[in-house]
Amino acid sequence: MTPQPGIRWLDPTGVVIERLPDSVLVRIRLPNGEVYEDVQFARAFPLSHPNEYISVLRREERDKFVEIGIFRTLEGMPEASRRIVDEELDRRYFTPVIEKIYSLTEEYGQHRWDVMTDRGRRVFYVRNWRDNVHELSPVRYLIVAVDGSRYEIRDLDALDAHSRAQLEKLG
Repeated sequence: MTPQPGIRWLDPTGVVIERLPDSVLVRIRLPNGEVYEDVQFARAFPLSHPNEYISVLRREERDKFVEIGIFRTLEGMPEASRRIVDEELDRRYFTPVIEKIYSLTEEYGQHRWDVMTDRGRRVFYVRNWRDNVHELSPVRYLIVAVDGSRYEIRDLDALDAHSRAQLEKLG
């Protein structure tokens, strides 16, 4: 892959990523000696390449972040640093996987979902099916709830008959 202008590619093998003492903030030390505190990580392609192209952002102002660079992959990153990056990405991209749909009803113009996920039972609301349910493949869907939370159906065909029948009511 030819490097793109303006992108700073980071080498995962020489970085140290750690939490600041008595804090939830994260610090990164690059092999060239640069140190940045209060960094966050973001996936450039969260659905298609969740473990590649990880952007490192530092807080510049209250709600403004500036990109330090991008890891093409996290392979070769020291284990302790990798664990922190994985924890931060899991927190940022919390997306429970729907395993069963107990009921799917309409209330006040919104769809009420009562589901079992890989993170426990959840009830959430979706305002408009066509705008908030995204087909990622013929059997994989991303659902965005009214509160902004996300849920995933990884394999529509793997759901039980009752769950699939609930979905068919949506048309």
